[in-house]
Amino acid sequence: MNFNQLKYIVSVDKHRSFARAADECEIAQSTLSKEIQRLEKEFGIMIFDRSRFPVTTTMKGADLIAKAKEILENQRHFIEIARKINNRPEGTFHLGILPLLAPYLLPLFVSSLAKRYPELHVEIREFTSREMVTHFEDGSLDGAVTMTPFIKEGYYEEKLLQENFVLYISPKHPLFEKDEVKWTDIPLDELILHEDFRHYFLPGNKDGSTFPNKRSNNIQYESGSLETIRKIIDLNGGLTLLPELACRYMGERRLKMVRIITGHDLSKTISLVTPRGFEKSRITKVIKKEILANLPVK
Repeated sequence: MNFNQLKYIVSVDKHRSFARAADECEIAQSTLSKEIQRLEKEFGIMIFDRSRFPVTTTMKGADLIAKAKEILENQRHFIEIARKINNRPEGTFHLGILPLLAPYLLPLFVSSLAKRYPELHVEIREFTSREMVTHFEDGSLDGAVTMTPFIKEGYYEEKLLQENFVLYISPKHPLFEKDEVKWTDIPLDELILHEDFRHYFLPGNKDGSTFPNKRSNNIQYESGSLETIRKIIDLNGGLTLLPELACRYMGERRLKMVRIITGHDLSKTISLVTPRGFEKSRITKVIKKEILANLPVK
């Protein structure tokens, strides 16, 4: 038995496919299959039922895979402790970030992080809050920059900044003539909002949805970049909410389309969220430090 064999059975269990597991483990499918067969032969146990499609984990196999995950987690923890000897964070860190923050926050710190810690490999992907939960649970995400409180309890939340949100409005809209806009004057059913904005800013209805019952805008934007929404408004009209950080990247013409919102607190806490019992805490501290060091002074 070896660590690679344990990694292979965990991957097959995850994907329910020998082919996809081989791709994830970056080996030939034939090699992966032979190694799993050797493990099964060593202990006289059939881990997978290969007669079914997709591949099914046997009851005895499920017990072994649960223990394999625990062993691999301890292995990663051991490696992390060993690497602390040279006092330099290194390895791979999978970082998620909300699409509504990514275009404005990432440019502030990614360059300095790469230069200061060349041994560190940070893989950054944009996820909605719900997608973050899924990736945290399957172990493919190490940390996430998101609005808090996080949508699921049981995670560490380290505050990065308190961000205000502003109204971005087309000159075609009647509210454009106002220097400031009251929250109660904003037609919420006209707001073109990202999925995460609806979760954090709009009150829920009795049916659990976050859009008001009456909608004049029949376009519901589920995911992607706020820059896409902004360009839709530039071309077709409408209004949305943007983090104040977005104003740093606007020219004079677009800054004229920004309005401060009064009568309602729209500031949100942006945090670095990580799982509890997290073995990459040193890398988390480094990433948090770089973000804080490069935030604009308000």
